Amino acid sequence: MMELRKNDITKLMSACCQRKELSCGLMKNILSILLVMAVLSMISCSKPEAPEYLGFRDFSIENVGMDSALLHTQLAFYNPNPFNMELKRGDVNVFLDDQLANHYVMDSTINIPQKDTFYVPLNLRVSPKLLVNSAIKMLMNGNKVKVKLLGSVRVKRSGVSFNVPVNYEVMQEIR
Repeated sequence: MMELRKNDITKLMSACCQRKELSCGLMKNILSILLVMAVLSMISCSKPEAPEYLGFRDFSIENVGMDSALLHTQLAFYNPNPFNMELKRGDVNVFLDDQLANHYVMDSTINIPQKDTFYVPLNLRVSPKLLVNSAIKMLMNGNKVKVKLLGSVRVKRSGVSFNVPVNYEVMQEIR
C-alpha cells in the first residue's frame, strides 16, 4: 500500500481543484471523513486490557481423600474495558504458596460486562498434602495464602477473538 504524505495530499487537492474534477470543499470533506474513519477503526480494533483479579469467594473443599480433594471457588475479576466481551476459554496453572496445585482448563462461555465485576467458577482437584502445607503456612501468615494464576484466556469482542495473558499473584485471605 502506498503511503501518502501531507505534501502529496496537498498536491492532489490543488490538482483536483484546478481541473475542477472535484470541488475543493468536497475533497476536504472526503479527506475529513476518511481521517475520522481511520481513527475510529484504530480505536475500535484495539486489543482489550486484561481483566483485573479481585480475589475469590465461596471457597469450599469437598471429597477429601488420600489421593485428592476437590476445591470449589469463584474467581472474581473486574473488566476495565468500556465494552462487553465474552470469555471463551481459559488455560491457567493455579499455584498455592508457589506450588502447582493443578492445571485448569475452562471451555465454556462467560459474558463479561463492561466496566463491571464478573465471576469465573473454579473446580480444581488438588493434593491433600498441598492443602495441609498451605493450611500450615496460612496459620503462620494470618489466614492468608499466596495464590498465583499463570496462563492465558481467550476473549471475544465484536466477533474478534484475542488471547489475553494471565499473570496474577496475591496474598488471599481465607475466612
